[in-house]
Amino acid sequence: MTYRFLHIADVHLGRHAHTSPERYADYFDALASVVTYARNEKVDALLVAGDLFDEQEPSAGTLRRAMETLRPLRDAAIDVIAIEGNHDRRKRGESAGALDLLESEGYLKLLRPVLEEGKLSLPDWNINGGGAVYHPIAGVCLAGLGFIPHTIEAYYAQAASLLPEDDVVILLAHVMTVRGGDALEYGCIAFEDLAPLAARVSYLALGHRHTRRGMDGETDGWVFNPGSLEYVNSLDYQQPADLRGFYDVTVTSLPPEEREEEHGRTSIATLSADENKPRAEHTPAIMMPAVEYTIVDGVLCARRGRSDLMVRHVATDKRPAHTLRVDITDCAQPDDVRAAVWRIASTEIDEKLRARCPILIVRLQGVPAMSRVRLPRAAITEMLREEFGALHVEVFDRDVLGSAGPSTLQVDEGGLEQVADRARAIAAELLAAQGIAHGREADLSATLLDLKLQLQGTAKQPSDTVLERMRDVLQHFVEYDEQGTERRERPDDSASPDDSAFPDDTPTPAGGKEEA
Repeated sequence: MTYRFLHIADVHLGRHAHTSPERYADYFDALASVVTYARNEKVDALLVAGDLFDEQEPSAGTLRRAMETLRPLRDAAIDVIAIEGNHDRRKRGESAGALDLLESEGYLKLLRPVLEEGKLSLPDWNINGGGAVYHPIAGVCLAGLGFIPHTIEAYYAQAASLLPEDDVVILLAHVMTVRGGDALEYGCIAFEDLAPLAARVSYLALGHRHTRRGMDGETDGWVFNPGSLEYVNSLDYQQPADLRGFYDVTVTSLPPEEREEEHGRTSIATLSADENKPRAEHTPAIMMPAVEYTIVDGVLCARRGRSDLMVRHVATDKRPAHTLRVDITDCAQPDDVRAAVWRIASTEIDEKLRARCPILIVRLQGVPAMSRVRLPRAAITEMLREEFGALHVEVFDRDVLGSAGPSTLQVDEGGLEQVADRARAIAAELLAAQGIAHGREADLSATLLDLKLQLQGTAKQPSDTVLERMRDVLQHFVEYDEQGTERRERPDDSASPDDSAFPDDTPTPAGGKEEA
């Protein structure tokens, strides 16, 4: 028995983040390219591992266009098997969502588990009542877990005990895997906690992570995430384009005499990376069966238990995204910054790239002689659109190291309001009320406001360089006595001969850059 399918995830149809009709169409075009590939290759099914839509209630136009895009698969009798993601799951308390509508019209089969009072069940799918387990052909089982935001490990352990033992099981789940789960985020699971599933699942089809995972052997040849078909958010632009696309997978059931023994072999991982972590009562201490796999010419071949896998990643043809890294050190005026961006763009953006109306990401860096609030983001965006053909522009200043001071927070002359000055004055009053930086409230308020802007980047955490700069800037407002105890000085004391006791290498305040 051989079963061939395509595995996609995170399509995000209907995304309007850039308020551009062309960009809106890009997501449908990406899905259409996969549909064409599926028909040309005559695959058995297209698997959608969550987030087919960008939102829970897509517009009527988005739904209509989704149907038009999927119709060639319905006409060719190619199964589309889908699960819900965190973006397109039905709303709490409602009986149906957008994916249910597509199912009712015959465009896909929606696999949805039943979760009630901490118990999970996986009923068989049928045309009238839905379900979580679908058998496309004899010997193959497709099961869907959808998006489970909390207590993921417990539900996955339950699922392991409910999946068929003798079929080749392909399981769809919308979750990210991380090795060593010390700091897992919403919708994540430690790779080691997938061990109960490994005993029964031949191919774990994941979504939620927007970059490819599985082709480098980092998931031991059985767990795969194809990445999104298109760039979805600002973080996606930082990764190479070929890390997004879809998987072309062929699974072959082995005859009994060729099947590997699943017990008594050297394990790849146990149930939990932390041996002290308590296990739920229903979770057996299953050892993950060994997987034999090779990667040759971009094709991963794996043998595990009862099946052989052949997996190939196919990158989609996306609208190009290009990052411009611009050093704006010593730029004192907005026009200086704009000119610096223009020089880099003129060097890096050729006619071929312009012709494709790219997405341009501008990353400003360096130490300008002006405040971050004066950076001409709108002017940069307009210039890159008009002169370099950019469809969409995003300007980031996370790596700009501001030389904060009262004068740097002045807005341009002719501004409607001196907003920055007003904010600085209010902050200074608050500091004075608390007796902080007595006599230097204006300086400290300007510094704090500039640092606040600096922390409004897209990253979840500021870089070490930024934190070190923050420490250096704030250190001038902290003084110590001979015992190292923090104290505040009056203005008259700041010019005393004792200043020599505080050289440039004054120790970092307790907590270092984390407190900064």
